[in-house]
Amino acid sequence: GTVRTEIEEEIGQELFTQLWRLTRGRRVRKVRYSVRDGNLTWVVDRFTDRRLYLAELELDAEDQVFDLPKWLRDIVVADVTDDPQYTNLALAR
Repeated sequence: GTVRTEIEEEIGQELFTQLWRLTRGRRVRKVRYSVRDGNLTWVVDRFTDRRLYLAELELDAEDQVFDLPKWLRDIVVADVTDDPQYTNLALAR
């Protein structure tokens, strides 16, 4: 959905190595770009193992109004916000 809880936590190299092994065969490969548009920052992921780009915008409130910038409006194919096929878990290979 449009509202998600994200927990970001810094971990040490040893824990990373242990956890990384558990993801073998289920990893997302992408390059992430941050694109400023006025007061907003779009995050654009370019997947390196398929022809797929996803753009994401983190808002301050669920009802915050925004417009797609022209550079994105001209190339967007679909809004996949509620599509479970586009979660990181589903996209992991």
